[in-house]
Amino acid sequence: MRWTIAVAVWIVAAAVLAPVCFFAVLILAGPHSSMLPAVVQPAVLIAGWLVFLVTPVLLARAAWRRASR
Repeated sequence: MRWTIAVAVWIVAAAVLAPVCFFAVLILAGPHSSMLPAVVQPAVLIAGWLVFLVTPVLLARAAWRRASR
């Protein structure tokens, strides 16, 4: 049961974060964007990927631990 809850939380979190991270990075550091200096744009890209990869894992871990109670 815990696996099902954790996987469902991961899928939902990834599905919500994917477009949010995509458009945030595209707007802030995209090829046609001038909102940020060119030096900061790679850091925004890395931060976008980190948010997309780490947040669903942390949320699934929290759901896993909460379901064990």
